[in-house]
Amino acid sequence: MKEFWTLVSFEYRKILGKRSVKIALLLTLFLSVFSIWGTLMGSYYIEGELFESNAEAMKKDRAYARELSGRILDDKLLMETADAYQTIPDSAAVYQSTEEYQKNARKYSSIYSLARQVYDTPNVRFGAPEMGTLDPARAEQFYEIRELCMTKQIENAPISENAKEIMMQYSAEVKEPWIFSYSDGYTRFMTIMATSGVMAAFVMAICLAPLFAGEYSNHTDQLLLSARYGKGKLIKAKFFTGFSMTGIVTLLVTLQSYVQSMLTFGFDGGNANVQIYDALFPYPLTLKQAALLQSICVFFACMCMSALTMFFSSRMKSAFGVIILSVLLLCVPMFVKVSAYPLLGYLLFHLMPANMMQYDYIFSMIPYEIAGVVIPPYVMMPVTALCLCIILIPFAYRGFKHHQIVS
Repeated sequence: MKEFWTLVSFEYRKILGKRSVKIALLLTLFLSVFSIWGTLMGSYYIEGELFESNAEAMKKDRAYARELSGRILDDKLLMETADAYQTIPDSAAVYQSTEEYQKNARKYSSIYSLARQVYDTPNVRFGAPEMGTLDPARAEQFYEIRELCMTKQIENAPISENAKEIMMQYSAEVKEPWIFSYSDGYTRFMTIMATSGVMAAFVMAICLAPLFAGEYSNHTDQLLLSARYGKGKLIKAKFFTGFSMTGIVTLLVTLQSYVQSMLTFGFDGGNANVQIYDALFPYPLTLKQAALLQSICVFFACMCMSALTMFFSSRMKSAFGVIILSVLLLCVPMFVKVSAYPLLGYLLFHLMPANMMQYDYIFSMIPYEIAGVVIPPYVMMPVTALCLCIILIPFAYRGFKHHQIVS
């Protein structure tokens, strides 16, 4: 066992001793930090004139949202919002610049955002003027209208009747009425996690590409494979190094993103329904649960990407080629949209590593179905990633162990 840990230590030193790896790790940390604070930089201009900085706007909106936190999102709160928006002059070109909005309506902007998601239709846009004219009867029907929207979307989804029934059950389990809460810390974390996860996967592709391919290009494979531990413990040590390093980097990036988001925007809202952020979210989850599930999906997606990189490395003679192939596999799906017809292609496409990190895909209302068992994407994705890792390891192991040594 001592020899195994010695080999692992050696592999870590080889990876971390490279300047390119150190630069990539530092760049990933910098970009992850910047992506959270980046939205607070700059200022908001109205008609070419400075109105307020983004940091000031965040603090002001946070204070307003916290004033409303703990209140039931019911017709009373909706009508308060309507009364506030009704004070905005119809003649205002940019209603946010009016004194009436800043003094009366801005406090309720989070409630308006939720109302717009429910009342908006493809034919009629629910804007600020419509918020101001909301009638009490429609305000009382908020949850009924939301349920009709969910039912329509589920019925129109290209899934089986069994899956539709299960999705309707999920939607019916959402607790009502909702308790409003300020939640920007969690929502910002979930928004940024896909970016942070892709950056972690990218840097791991750079770190692990030479794991096997580097031995080929440096011609050290001849020495290693003929050594005492070359065809056993060394290969296992390489896999352990690859997966453990990926786990550490991913967990550190996730922890940094979470702590930074919470310290910057606030720890509020973890126990609130996700629906106070995404009104048409189909699953009965809290923001804290959704954030944890997304983090798990990101973790296993990075593990899957590392397994693919090590597999490519065991089969290719150039680390540069491994990096190119891994980066293409990681990045191309982010710029491609696939139709839900045929459904199988759509579902398989969402099991690509980068897609496993996306909020919209993780919590899609189009679930997976195997032998009549309906599986939510946030369950299917990490399970699939784990299975791919288990499948790829033996192929990568044999690829290096039985590599044909060329003199």
